[in-house]
Amino acid sequence: MYRVMVVDDHPIVRDGLVGIINIHENLEVIACASDGIEALKVIRGLKDNLPDVILLDMLMPRMNGVEFIDKFNSSSKVIVLSTEIDRYTVMNMLSLGINGYLLKDEDPNEIVNNIEKVLSNDDYVALSSEVIDEINKNKSKKQLALSDKQIEVLTMVASGLTSKQIGNKLFITERTVKAHLTEIYTDLNVSNRAQAIAVAIKENLI
Repeated sequence: MYRVMVVDDHPIVRDGLVGIINIHENLEVIACASDGIEALKVIRGLKDNLPDVILLDMLMPRMNGVEFIDKFNSSSKVIVLSTEIDRYTVMNMLSLGINGYLLKDEDPNEIVNNIEKVLSNDDYVALSSEVIDEINKNKSKKQLALSDKQIEVLTMVASGLTSKQIGNKLFITERTVKAHLTEIYTDLNVSNRAQAIAVAIKENLI
């Protein structure tokens, strides 16, 4: 059973997410909070029973999502749920190492599906299709010296594909995909997929 925490200042949204998540047999909401300050306090109280994933609103009173992540120090994964789809907002959040950026008007079943994918696969970065469209808007000529193959791999990463899925599409081994990713991380001076996507957005690579 995976443990989930919901952090959102709107009770209707919060309660709706709790209801949707709790009907799935492998997910359980163990805690809720209405802002970042309350969330940090609740997490401290959970001690060793920390959530496996936190669904985090961006715009909240007292302490917003960005401020929360800055103060948050835990192994829990974080998926942002937001109404904001500006590419630079997405870039900034991904650069902080979040595991997903989904929109609140997403189909509830898709939200749960993405939660499960993030929890079951460390390679997976959950992005709503609208967010991907926004990322790809107005992209210009690439500025960094990445190969066409690296750009292709990076674009697939941003689409939420795992290394195995990318390998199947490109007819290469999963090990080769990971080798490409290692080179990409080195070239972009990052350490994970979310950060690579953030830099790729900033530099109009994807």
